Amino acid sequence: MKTSNFVIPLSWLVAFGLLPGCSSSNDKTATDTSNGGTHPTGPGTAQLPAMGATEITAWLKGGDYLNWTCEPAVHAARSPSPHGFNRICSNALLNQNATATGAWPEGVAAVKELHASADAAVDSDPVGYAVYVKTKADSAGGANWYWYETVPLDSAAPHDSSGLVADGLGDGGPAKDICVGCHAAAGSDAAHTPSVGGRDEIYTPVH
Repeated sequence: MKTSNFVIPLSWLVAFGLLPGCSSSNDKTATDTSNGGTHPTGPGTAQLPAMGATEITAWLKGGDYLNWTCEPAVHAARSPSPHGFNRICSNALLNQNATATGAWPEGVAAVKELHASADAAVDSDPVGYAVYVKTKADSAGGANWYWYETVPLDSAAPHDSSGLVADGLGDGGPAKDICVGCHAAAGSDAAHTPSVGGRDEIYTPVH
């Protein structure tokens, strides 16, 4: 059995009441806020991930993101990331703007493969994924980004019975509490800029 090496960041502990609700359904619509926040659904393209757990699962299996600009190998998480071993792929729009300094344009997206180890001979397939897509020009503090993450069931990250951590815009629910809770600090200081160009909710723009 593959095991994960996730650590629990402080923001997760606070969000889930573990210091003085993570669940989701696959049939969300763009106006459904029953789980907190907005949960859009829709098909993807070669350069944009689908949105909605069912749709993005199929899109990831299709492998379009493997034609993006990807890191050459799986590596250990860069501080302050809690994602364990991973490999990041940036779409063309993100790649083209990676060396800029302003806010990211609408349509930038990345897929982070989550792995159990960095040993490709043992662990060639991802055990989970983290995906983000900027849906409007104004980030609105992360609210106009779509966030999706799945992890192994034995992961320490908060997740539902299917391994789903987040699936929705960062205007509420786990997408806001967990994803935006961490990514909002990207580029804010040296400790939160592990890669050149990190800013506006993105820590590592691959180019």
